[in-house]
Amino acid sequence: MIKNIIFDISNVILNFNVSEVLTSFTKVKENQKFILDNIINSPEWLGNSLIDTGFIKREDAIEIVKDRTNHVKDKLISNFWNTYNDFAFIDNRVIDLIKQLKNNNYRVYLLSNTNPYTHDFVSKSGVFELVDGYVLSYIEHQIKPYQGIYKTLINRYNLTAEECLFIDDKYENVKTANELGIKGENVQPDDYESIIKLLEKYDIKRS
Repeated sequence: MIKNIIFDISNVILNFNVSEVLTSFTKVKENQKFILDNIINSPEWLGNSLIDTGFIKREDAIEIVKDRTNHVKDKLISNFWNTYNDFAFIDNRVIDLIKQLKNNNYRVYLLSNTNPYTHDFVSKSGVFELVDGYVLSYIEHQIKPYQGIYKTLINRYNLTAEECLFIDDKYENVKTANELGIKGENVQPDDYESIIKLLEKYDIKRS
């Protein structure tokens, strides 16, 4: 029996489509490619997730990328790192869904690879006060899909893995959860209806 629902943040609660963010940030194709190659697909961001694991600060990441790219687009680098969250948005339907789940006596948790800057942005939605607990990568210096961060959540809140349903958009993250006994399947990124279908599959009451 499912008693606990665990939500990822990015592409589940926070809609962050890379292509849309890049297009909104700049219409210049060359600059879009530069950001994708040198920031998003960098060790600081997706590569080793150094900023999400809390091992470096945003200011450090900016200087590393500037140096690595020989300072050819310093202003672009700084602007993107400092404003990318402005081009994402909270899916308030998911916030309302969490409220419905709470009203039906499910306990709700967040398990996310994130950094302090995205945390501050997402916190404006009130979701961190709404849930029963959360484990964030930059605080724990642990990251999905490795087992440590899942075990941190389970142990901290005394959860039984088999009583948990995990909602995440990445297959590898859900695969690790399943290996630990947590139920769930990956949903489509930024797709509310995909979340609803998963809840219905597990007979989760929403109203």
